[in-house]
Amino acid sequence: MEEKHKIFLALTIVFGVLLRLWNIHADPTLWLDEVFSAQMAESPLRDLLLAVPRFDTHPPLYYLQLHFWSLLGDGDHWMLLNSVLLDLLVILSLFHIAGRHWGRNAGLWVAAVYAVMPLNVFFAQNLRMYAQFFLEVVWLWHMLELRVRAGTASKGARAGTLLLGLATTLTHGMGFFVVFFVYLQALIRIWRIHHATLGLRPAAMLVLDYVPVALAAGYSLGIGAFRRTEGITSLDLAGLGTHLTITLFGMEFPAPAVSGYLGVLLLLLPTLWKARTREIMLWMVLLPAATLILLTLTVKSVFMFRTLGLFTPFMAMAMGVFYAGLWRDQGSAIWGRALPLLSIVVLAMASLNSSLAFRKEGYRDMAVLWDREASPDAVLFVDGSVNLWGVARYLPDAPRISALEVQPPVRDGMLALKRKLEGGYFDRAGLFGRSDHLQAGQRQIWPYMAPERLDGLPSYWVMSQGKIPCPRPGDHLLREFTTPGKWLGECEASGG
Repeated sequence: MEEKHKIFLALTIVFGVLLRLWNIHADPTLWLDEVFSAQMAESPLRDLLLAVPRFDTHPPLYYLQLHFWSLLGDGDHWMLLNSVLLDLLVILSLFHIAGRHWGRNAGLWVAAVYAVMPLNVFFAQNLRMYAQFFLEVVWLWHMLELRVRAGTASKGARAGTLLLGLATTLTHGMGFFVVFFVYLQALIRIWRIHHATLGLRPAAMLVLDYVPVALAAGYSLGIGAFRRTEGITSLDLAGLGTHLTITLFGMEFPAPAVSGYLGVLLLLLPTLWKARTREIMLWMVLLPAATLILLTLTVKSVFMFRTLGLFTPFMAMAMGVFYAGLWRDQGSAIWGRALPLLSIVVLAMASLNSSLAFRKEGYRDMAVLWDREASPDAVLFVDGSVNLWGVARYLPDAPRISALEVQPPVRDGMLALKRKLEGGYFDRAGLFGRSDHLQAGQRQIWPYMAPERLDGLPSYWVMSQGKIPCPRPGDHLLREFTTPGKWLGECEASGG
């Protein structure tokens, strides 16, 4: 590959890196899921370990990593930098891993594609576990690929693979799903390549090594069995197309209902033309995506851009290796140059569009507004603990609290569990909350509409995602404010 083309790919990677850094500078506030991450990470270690299964579908490993990161600094910029740095390590890892297996030029292509994939740029500006998950899963794939090619592995390599498998499974709630396909493709290929010469041993050892990882999946499967998940709820082609569009082209891309299907034709299906990229795309992208759709239609709603996004490193791997092969093929020079360049340019422009057009629905503006407008003894009602954490994070007089500190009363199944645990360790540790409201100076913030506190108030504030009527019958809306994704209203008693 000519030097100027290497420079082009290097500049593409630099563009992706700068876009990640610009995003956390231009839009540093935290939104719903990110506030959750920060609250978990900044809680005492014991409370963190109790709060994660109490509130979340995801395992605790990411929050543990973020907890130790938060000990070195605080503030939104510092916390978001964690995701950016982890994602930069993913880019470097893909360059190294793809380069080791398919040559340095292929490594450069894979790194460039990943660097400008819009959803990966988006994940890198979010205080969530995706960058850490990608880092773990690409190294897991690499360790298993070495094993597939050699047909055997040392004790150290097997231990390393086991640790990576456990880490990936315990980082994201759907990590076990991705890990299953990583191991499955390795098992099938190791059997196909080596069973004639080495017999059952390589495949049997791989299955044996997978057993502890499969057992670790019990955490996410157990938690997920009774928690609500997000995703499409039926075979809605427009909704399916929208999630494909976000996965391939990021947020705010034009014509989302159809653009995703065009993206599949432009970016994913061409990789099926070459044998070495066909296996990656089939086993690590298309088959898992089809399985997600099947699970959504038959078991539980799990198909959405976030779950599809877990496979984007393998999309980048298949696309990058495919483009490197086309570029090298002098027999198809026009095709070999046009498709790779077009794809890189489209992805880069989509990443730029997503970064410029999309803004988080954060809490900072709403907290500043309420702090300015509300009286010194105002009472605010919000929906749930996370919204309380989000507002309190940016109030100057709000104390830093544990994730377990303030919770609304539990109901239904959780109430039955609370009764069973009453008087035990988990009850004493505050698993179900040590208080039902937050005291910020003279002000109070309640994570639920508390009738016992509402009675007798001449006025009070309510925050929600959209405008709602005053919750107490007969009250009228005195004034209201809006910020992106948030609505704030002050209600007053009739005759007040």
